Amino acid sequence: MRKETLVPGSISEEELIRLVDTYSGILLGVCRLTLGDTAMAQDIVQETFLKAWRQGGFRQETEKAWLIRVAMNLCHDYHRSRWWKHIDRKTPADEIQIAEPDPAEQEILAMVKDLPLRERQIVILYFWNRMTLSDIAQMLGVSQSAVFRDLEKAKKRLKLELEGG
Repeated sequence: MRKETLVPGSISEEELIRLVDTYSGILLGVCRLTLGDTAMAQDIVQETFLKAWRQGGFRQETEKAWLIRVAMNLCHDYHRSRWWKHIDRKTPADEIQIAEPDPAEQEILAMVKDLPLRERQIVILYFWNRMTLSDIAQMLGVSQSAVFRDLEKAKKRLKLELEGG
């Protein structure tokens, strides 16, 4: 027996549940690292799935790439909002969790949080989500060389910070 699709998109209830089960952890980790705030990250993840439901499809991208791109864009929108400038976003690094947190990564996570937004997004997608440069470029809507350049800048910043400079 086939369940009816939920209005307004064309995604069935089972499909939406599968998407949430499959990608909510990844999206929450990306959003937490990007925003440094768990509650906001949870809101962004919910809004991402709401957009998937409203959209009803993923155009030419894979569902994972589309969902991460939407979540990253929503994070970027929060950064641009006037409200963002008036909140305390200093979340201790030990509150940030990735799927399988490693205590040795806490110092690096704190440094990643201090990177500029675009560099932070690229580092998260490249190192924690193991995405290729071309996938990241497509997701962020920039050239592959821009992603490479920003990744190199981020690595230099992190290296200087790790060396104490």
